[in-house]
This record gives sequence, C-alpha cells and structure tokens, in this order.
Amino acid sequence: MPYLRQQPGRSYYRWYFYDPEQSLQTQTKGIAVKLKRLGWFGGEIGSAVVKDMSMGGAGLLAPLKDQVPDQFWVLYDKTTKVKARVCYRKTINDKLEFLGLEWQGKDSSVRLKLLRKLRRRAFVLKQDNFRLVEVNQQQNLG
Repeated sequence: MPYLRQQPGRSYYRWYFYDPEQSLQTQTKGIAVKLKRLGWFGGEIGSAVVKDMSMGGAGLLAPLKDQVPDQFWVLYDKTTKVKARVCYRKTINDKLEFLGLEWQGKDSSVRLKLLRKLRRRAFVLKQDNFRLVEVNQQQNLG
C-alpha cells in the first residue's frame, strides 16, 4: 500500500511502499533492489527491499548475513543506480536489519527520475490504495 507522507523534522516527502500498521518483521511489500560495493569492480553485497524513499534517502530491509557496509550502490534496475550512505541501523530480528540511507552525490536528476518511475509503478499497481496522509505533532511516528 504505497502512500505519501510528510513527517515533522524531515526535509522531503517520503513514498512508503508498505503498510505502517504492520511490523517490519511481517512485511511482504516493497521494492526489490540489489546492493553493490563501491569501486571499479563493485562486487555484489546482496538483495534488499526498499520500504520507503524520498529525494534525500530511503529505508530498506537487508539480511544481517550480508554485512552491508556504510557506503554502497543501490541498483533498482540495469540502468538506475544511486550511491548511498547508511545513517541509521536497527536490528529487526536475528535475520534482518533496517537501514536508513542518505543519498550521496550532487546530481538529483537520477533520484528524481527514479522517484517518478516508482511513483508511476505504485499508481499502476495500487491506485485504489493510494492516500495522502497528513501528520500532526501528536501522532506517534514510531
């Protein structure tokens, strides 16, 4: 159930690709991506699932066994990749961790193109479930 929400303290609106009423341990929705190491050869780290995304970064679930480094590439398809830096880590259970990412690089055109593509995809797949949610200071955002 993708939807858009602006949260207090955040610079950008975020697209959510999951149901916030459901715990991360039981999530089944999201955008599948590949993670690759930085450098000339960019070896594959593993797969992950993007749960939310904005122009500033993303949140994703990754297997703990992959030992994701602090900086890496996020590959959405064969032509779209974005450099990311981990700014938040939270262990979800003995197999998964949630990573809060900040996009790196000054060129925002790739990020904007990616958000437009995913938004379009979300509308096509879940148009009837789209909703804009206003958040006030009293709501629990955890």
